[in-house]
Amino acid sequence: MDELREYLKRREFHKLSPRLAMAFLYDANEFYRFRGAEALGYLCKGEKARNFILRLFWHLSDESGAYCVGAPLGIAEIGRSNPDVFEGFKNKFVSLLDDWEVERRYVAYGIGRTAEIVRDAYPNPVDKLVEVLEEIKSGDFAVYAVWALGRLGALDVVRDYIDDERTGRFYDGERIIERKVKEIARMFISERLR
Repeated sequence: MDELREYLKRREFHKLSPRLAMAFLYDANEFYRFRGAEALGYLCKGEKARNFILRLFWHLSDESGAYCVGAPLGIAEIGRSNPDVFEGFKNKFVSLLDDWEVERRYVAYGIGRTAEIVRDAYPNPVDKLVEVLEEIKSGDFAVYAVWALGRLGALDVVRDYIDDERTGRFYDGERIIERKVKEIARMFISERLR
């Protein structure tokens, strides 16, 4: 298992199978959930992508008996790499924000990663993120939700969070770090001013 973790750390995804990458979506270490999801996006194309997305949605259901905490990350990364396939799943993915049993911060992250695809989803991802931001007070959710809103181009909404002091754990593509919600918001506002 240590060798597989090294492959993920170094992003040597070609040395993994989709099945092995998917196993990391269950990992106790959150970093490996994100990297396992990235590996799935790299490894799953075409019909294989569609089948793995279906499997991951199944692992979010009560009926599966094998709940997968990182499934939203895997769905998003596969979808990002396969926009034509993900087009048929984008509405269902955004709707995961309504499911309190799902790790909704991962759904928010996934919405940010697939922003160009889910922008016109139903339900509207901006409206849904704002609704859930009002419900969930956690900084861990808020940093991903505000980041996703910025990626969706909802800067009028993002502006409402430029003084938000909540702190949350945030995967920046390389590591998991503590970020303040206001830092994420200000990043998007300052980019717009350039």
